[in-house]
This record gives sequence, structure tokens and C-alpha cells, in this order.
Amino acid sequence: MKQTHLITAPFPELWQETKSVVVIDGIDLDGKVFIDDSNIEVMLIKSPEILCEVDETEFTQFKITSETIFQELVHELNRVHGTDHSERYWRIVCSAWFLQFAQVWYLRWKVAGEVYKQFGNLLCPRIDLSWQELLPVTHDEASLLFATDVWNHVAYTDAFSFHAQTQTKQEVISAPDRNRELLEYRKVINFGLPRQQPKSKLEILLTKFSPRPKIVLAGVAQTKLALVVMHLRLGVLPRIWRFSAKLTPQPIDLALRASFLNSNNFGEGGSFAQFLASAISHHLPTIYLEGFNDLVVQTQNNNILRKPPKAIFTNTLIHRSEQFKVWCATFDSQGHIKLFSGQHG
Repeated sequence: MKQTHLITAPFPELWQETKSVVVIDGIDLDGKVFIDDSNIEVMLIKSPEILCEVDETEFTQFKITSETIFQELVHELNRVHGTDHSERYWRIVCSAWFLQFAQVWYLRWKVAGEVYKQFGNLLCPRIDLSWQELLPVTHDEASLLFATDVWNHVAYTDAFSFHAQTQTKQEVISAPDRNRELLEYRKVINFGLPRQQPKSKLEILLTKFSPRPKIVLAGVAQTKLALVVMHLRLGVLPRIWRFSAKLTPQPIDLALRASFLNSNNFGEGGSFAQFLASAISHHLPTIYLEGFNDLVVQTQNNNILRKPPKAIFTNTLIHRSEQFKVWCATFDSQGHIKLFSGQHG
């Protein structure tokens, strides 16, 4: 009997000695199906055709479910760190990662569910990668990993196995080259951590002239000279900000993650709430868990202000710089400032 395999990445080792495959998004950059073998029967699944059917009602339910999981995440973060930070504090610190992850995870869950409904029990070969090898350090790194073939491969295999429960066999395929490529890529992007740069003489000088700024302009897409002019037009002394304290990847705490956020509290098997909750402990960037205390210490030791500013104006920096997020959240939680975040481009 011919057994059909589910292929979720353009890795030839996944379809060796296979006669029939279902391929999710199997179109390569040249517009051709990446399985170019006339001996293999190929059934192509185009995820956009599935996702375009998501209507307003379904999207609203997704937002309600995601918010429920986020509330539990806030509770868990306060528990493990021994803190009592407000929901708004954690929204500033990690909601950008959570919202992006929840959306990406939902799309994979939705597509995998439709594949399971249409084709039923398929063999789902998977590259031998542990979740620790894919665990991001920062939100910035997570965003870059989401776009890789290997991350999407793991996400789809997890989603399909979740829908199929115990009915689907996962053939684990050893592929050292994939592991090596992933590690090299993560080193190239520096695990999403900012690279250290010494402060310029202008930055040091302005820090001395403006030790207690009323307004912070951070991360806006302007030259240093333009930033100085903007400050002067606002009637305040100029200041140039650098949020790139030296942060290092922290060792993964397996015991901590094993007890982090119990997915059994979120409905029956097969629900997106349970799928999302069960994934948090294996995908939450280490900067929010193992590395959070170091992040807080580094933030407190850099860009120190004796008095909170009245307003902070920023843009994508609030989503990309972990130190800046904690810095803003700390002042915001004191209730003395207004935080304005825009999107340039």
C-alpha cells in the first residue's frame, strides 16, 4: 500500500524513497514545485487559499483566545520572577513578541488542520532538531527565525501532529547539515542581540548637558543632527540615546520551562488555545525568562535618569530593543510619563 508523506520544507532528505507526497507551500523561488521528480506523486497545498477563508468572526475568536493566553503568561512571568508587575508593564516588555508568535502559530495550526481534514493520517517526516536549538534569545531573533524554512518546518510538523494526536507517526530524520546551518545563521544574526558600539563624543557631551530630560526621542528615523534640532524646537536640551547594553544568551532552564504555563487549563485537545499554551514554554525567548534578571540589571545600569521624563516618543525601537522596552516599562509603571509609539515607513 502506497503511504503518503506530508512535506513541509524544501529539504530533499524528507522525501527520499517516497512515492506520494502532500506538500505545503511547495513553490520555490523560480515558481516551480521544489520536488522535481516524475516518480513522485505530488499534491500541492497552497496556504494562502486556506487562510483567505478566515473571516471576521474567526479572527475575533483568535484575538479573544490569544488575550486569554497572554493574561496567563503575565501571571506566570510574575510568578517565576517573584514580581508583581502590572499587565501594562508586561505588554510593553513582551506583547510584541507574543502577538507575532500567536499570529504565526495560528496560521500554521489553521493550515495543518485543513490538511488533516482533507488527507487524514499522513506520515510526517521531521528533521531531528530539538526545541532548544530553535529557542530564540530575543524577539528580534524570533522574528528572523519565523522566516526560515527550518522554523516553519518544525511549526507545521508540530501543528499537524497536534491535530492528528497519536494517530500520526513522525519519522525523525538526522540531518547534521541543517543543525549546523541553523547554528551558523543564529551566530550571524548574533541571536538578535545588539552589537556593542562605543558612545560618540557628542552623546557623552549631551548626556552631561541634559541629565534630566523632560522629553525622550528614541529610535526615530532621523540623523543625530536632526534629532538635536527636533529637541531644540521642542524647547528642551537635546539628548541622544543608545540602548545596547551588553547582553549574553543565558543557559536554558529545562526544569523551569517544564513547569511553565500549564496547557491543560485551556480546553479540550485540538483547540487553538491548548496548542498555543502548550507551545509557550518551548518558544518564549530566553530574554524574558532565564535572562530577564540580567536584562533588568543591565537596564538599570545604563541610561540612568534621576527623574522620569514627561514623555517618550519612539517607533520600532519599542519592538526591537529589549533594554528599551524594560526601560520604558519601568518608568511607565511609575505612572509619571506618557509613552507614544509610532510606525515609520
